[in-house]
Amino acid sequence: MPFTLAHPAAVLPLARRPLVASALVAGAVAPDLLYVDPIYRLATQYISGNFTLTLTHEFTSAVWLDPLLALLMLVVFNLVLKRPLIALAPAGFAARLPSSASPSLPWTVVSAIIGAVTHVVWDSFTHGDGFFVRHFPGVFRAAVTPAWDVNRILQYVSTVGGCLVLAIWLYRWYRRTTPSDTPGDRVPSWLRYVVIAAVTLLAVTGAVVELARVDGDLSGETAIRLVLSGLVSGGLATLAWYVVLWHLARLRRRTVTL
Repeated sequence: MPFTLAHPAAVLPLARRPLVASALVAGAVAPDLLYVDPIYRLATQYISGNFTLTLTHEFTSAVWLDPLLALLMLVVFNLVLKRPLIALAPAGFAARLPSSASPSLPWTVVSAIIGAVTHVVWDSFTHGDGFFVRHFPGVFRAAVTPAWDVNRILQYVSTVGGCLVLAIWLYRWYRRTTPSDTPGDRVPSWLRYVVIAAVTLLAVTGAVVELARVDGDLSGETAIRLVLSGLVSGGLATLAWYVVLWHLARLRRRTVTL
C-alpha cells in the first residue's frame, strides 16, 4: 500500500475554506490508523478477519468509520498533542503556524469524509485487494516484470510522488508565510536535540526489531514495509513519551505556582 504519510498530498488542493485543513489531513490518514502499533496488535486480538480492508478501506467506511477515526484523532491532537509538539518544533516553523480557530462541526465532518474518500480511492488502485485491482485484474495485476505488477508499481510511484508534493508544499508554505511575534511555549534547545536524537534512535530500533521478527529470507518489498512500519512505530512511541513528560512537567509547574 502507499505510505500513509503520503496520503495528505491528495487533499492539498482542497484545503480551502469552508473545508477544514486539519480534518482533511486526519481523514486522509485515518484508514491506516489500525496499522500502527500497538493499535494493530490490539485490533488483531479483538477483530477477526482482514479488518484493515473490510473495516477501513471499503468505500462505505469512508462515510462513517473513517471519519469517526479522523474526529477521534483531531480530539486527541488538539487536547493532548498539539501544544507539546508545537513547543518541540523549530521556532521558525512554530511561529508560522496559524492561530487556533474553532471550525464548525458540520464542515469538520464533511472535510474528514472527503479526506477519507481520497485515501480509499487512492488505495483502490494500489492495494492488492483494492476495488479496481479486483475488478480490473487485467490492467492492474498485469506483470511488468516477473516480480512487479502494475498496482505494485503504482504503490511506490504514488508514494514517492505524494511525499515529493508534500515536501514542495511545505517549502513553499514556509517561504511565503510571515512568522508571528508570539513565541508561545518553547522547550529548551538542548531538550529539543535530545528528543530528536531519541526519536531517531528508537525509530531505527523499531525497524531493526520488525526485521528481526521475521524468520527466513526477506524480499525487498517486505523489508521496505517492515522498515517503514518499525520507523513509524518507534518514532511515535518516543514522541508519546515526550508528550506525557511534557504534560507532567507542565502540571508540576502549575502545582508549584499554586
